[in-house]
Amino acid sequence: MVTLRLTHKLRKVLDIDLTEPLEPTTGKLGDWYANVVPTDAGDLIVFVNEKTLLSVAVPIWESDRLLSLFCLRVGNLLGMIGIQSKAIESELRHYDQIQFGKTASRRIVGSMNDIAWQYQAMAEDAASKKDLSLSGAELKLSQMPCKPIEFRFPCDIARELLERKTRNAS
Repeated sequence: MVTLRLTHKLRKVLDIDLTEPLEPTTGKLGDWYANVVPTDAGDLIVFVNEKTLLSVAVPIWESDRLLSLFCLRVGNLLGMIGIQSKAIESELRHYDQIQFGKTASRRIVGSMNDIAWQYQAMAEDAASKKDLSLSGAELKLSQMPCKPIEFRFPCDIARELLERKTRNAS
């Protein structure tokens, strides 16, 4: 079970009802926060992980496949940062059930706004949609130090969380 914590703006755009009551998230990475972000290359739905500040993005025009694409993007990013496929599969099993909640942390919402600005800047720098790689943007953002996580890299924290899970499962 994983909780996607949606901003009010995104809930209105997607017309999604909140899950009541929320079950605890079972994935090692915890909850994900999401918002709609306008960019020069088209609007994106940006997801930010609460524990690591990893981010993935799905073009809004793909919102009819939002949950499956979200899971694919998370798996892709985890692979790009060097997480073993066994650990990725173990984490993504928790994504079979997704529930929707309100945002619950101003700190994460603030970080999400900073990350959204980064996506906007990358899209602005791209000459066209063909020049904008979401995977490239996600990887780049995973390797940027973030103040809310004591200037650590999101990819390093994700590795620690998921490797610890793999060791404990053995």
